[in-house]
Amino acid sequence: MKGMSIQSEIRDRYRDGESKSAIARALGIDRKTVRKYLLADDFSPPPPAPKPSKSIIEAYRVIVDEWLEADRHVFHKQRHTAKRIFDRLKDEQGYRGSYGPVQRYVQSRKEQMKRARPVDEPLDLIWEPGSMQVDFGQADFDFDAQRLRKHYLTMDYPYSNAGFTQLFSGESAECVCQGLKDTFEYVGSVPHLIVFDNATGVGRRINDTTTETELFARFRAHYGFKLRFCNVASGHEKGGVERKVAFHRKNLFVPVPSVADILQYNRQLLDDCLRLEGRVHYRKDLSIHDLLKEDTKASLPLPQKPFDVARYVHVRADGYGHVTLDGHHVYSTSPAFSAREVVCAMRAHTIDILDGDGCVIASHVRRFGKSRTESIDVASTVRYLINKPGAWQNSRLRASMPHSVTSRMDALTKDELKEDLGLLAQSIERSGLECTFDALDVLAREHEDFPDFFQVGVLAARIADFGLDTLPVPGGNLAVYDDVFLSEGEQR
Repeated sequence: MKGMSIQSEIRDRYRDGESKSAIARALGIDRKTVRKYLLADDFSPPPPAPKPSKSIIEAYRVIVDEWLEADRHVFHKQRHTAKRIFDRLKDEQGYRGSYGPVQRYVQSRKEQMKRARPVDEPLDLIWEPGSMQVDFGQADFDFDAQRLRKHYLTMDYPYSNAGFTQLFSGESAECVCQGLKDTFEYVGSVPHLIVFDNATGVGRRINDTTTETELFARFRAHYGFKLRFCNVASGHEKGGVERKVAFHRKNLFVPVPSVADILQYNRQLLDDCLRLEGRVHYRKDLSIHDLLKEDTKASLPLPQKPFDVARYVHVRADGYGHVTLDGHHVYSTSPAFSAREVVCAMRAHTIDILDGDGCVIASHVRRFGKSRTESIDVASTVRYLINKPGAWQNSRLRASMPHSVTSRMDALTKDELKEDLGLLAQSIERSGLECTFDALDVLAREHEDFPDFFQVGVLAARIADFGLDTLPVPGGNLAVYDDVFLSEGEQR
């Protein structure tokens, strides 16, 4: 039963005395549909819509819309211009038209998207306690005097207007899950509903079909919350978090923060976010802290076991014992694992490389981006060089050491070099590579004759535990024992 026939059936049944609910049940339709057709007062045939003229750009609208939508997640200075889209259509899609139709379509679509996605004036939607909106933002941070653009995951509770942010180097599923996990544990509960846009790190919705990445699907099953994606070009459906992204950038990241340890910075960032919410809600005349308590009461409890945010990848190392992950980033394992398969635990901030028994071979800071990078753990090569001292001259270990040290080690015999490398390996395992290198540099500069590596290990341990500039802790006053055990007139 379709079209006018179902409308007539509804009106006939209603005239015969059936209720709207009964009609909806009998016809298997929504009660709102019944009400809509009963209220209709004009069934005249609609006039035909004017037929739009066919444009050459019509065949490329879908791909252009995808590019423009993806631009929402890109730094604004790196978004597509009409000229760039024109070039890509020619090079990648075989477009043979002129620039004009592309320029007009891109301009009209950007205007439509801007009207449909107001940032400053999002729709005034009603949100129940215990729901959350999530989105990424970007800001600059100083790492070791180097200014880098990083990503931050912002989580907003739209009912209370409380929000939390965590800093990451990328927007992968591992980053999303880690940020959510740390915020859940900080707040002490799990939202029953989380709303995303079509973020590739989590999954996406195409029409009515939703797909999730495997890691995020496991994460959601573990914590039990419901998931919802916004409609395409409908950022206003989560306007609260988009405002919170801007609010946190202005209030937490100005001036540009200096970050020494990203994990420690993120822990402090949660406290800073909560401190920012120590104000009254702009509309409800209640403190945001009190409203956040209502959010947590309406949320799910934390599971008994925390989720291990890691994606495991099996990969074969190359002839140097290196593996390439995410297509662009090279990480070292150990020369002993040359051409062997290893397991890589992909985490939000780190990469752990495991052997077949699950033991960690090497750990690295995780790299993101499309530029090639190399993360080589120099310490992993020391044991290899003990067995093959002939490789010393061209080793990464030698290239990383202070020149004052390498010039003296170059003059050693093979047996002397093997002995010193063994002591060096012990020091690195005990005190770390950096402290060992610092000790090497200090002793090489302070002694005309290069000291033996026993002294290097002792000094490296001191640097690791106390630092060079830390004065010894004064002991207790032993004068009382002198009074007891020394006879009168004896020298103390």
